[in-house]
Amino acid sequence: MVNKNVIRNLSDRELEKYIESNSRSVADAVQYAYEILQERGRTFTVSETEHIEALIAKKREDEKIVDEGWDKGLTEDVNAIELYTNTLIWILSVVFGVLFGGILQILNFIKIKNIKGAIITAFYSIIYISIQVVLINYIRQNYPDIIHDIFYVNFILSGIGATGLFFIRQQLFPRDLQYRAKSYIIPIIASIAISIALFYLF
Repeated sequence: MVNKNVIRNLSDRELEKYIESNSRSVADAVQYAYEILQERGRTFTVSETEHIEALIAKKREDEKIVDEGWDKGLTEDVNAIELYTNTLIWILSVVFGVLFGGILQILNFIKIKNIKGAIITAFYSIIYISIQVVLINYIRQNYPDIIHDIFYVNFILSGIGATGLFFIRQQLFPRDLQYRAKSYIIPIIASIAISIALFYLF
């Protein structure tokens, strides 16, 4: 959230930069700078006024939050921080395992400088994966009649683990954080490559 009093302390020259066409400031900051300049006696031509109002309108449209549910805070604002979405983390966790989704969530926490969240996610991922491996091995050794269904069991366990990651994110991410989706291409390619390598190794 932009504090108008902070912007009010800026010089006229600094405020002018807020209303330029290439301004990377958020809509509220541009609006406040425009209003403060008017308060200080700066007069705008009709053309300048239309330009500034169009700039503010465009920025508000760009900043519009596109998701209020699963990926709450997701926006199309080009100035917003780039993070991996909850949807991507969930998919990787369920399909490839909690480790893969956990790594993306750790990177997200590091990106927003939340070391506590990164550490908790790391510990959770390691502990959950360990428990999941033990359970799968136990089922294989003691219930040979359902070995052919082990894939579905593993899928369900991964889904439960993904839910845990989601809960951690919901509790530790800033509730007013707006972010744009970071590309999913590299994480998916890396997950496939590592999974194939692990399959042939073990």
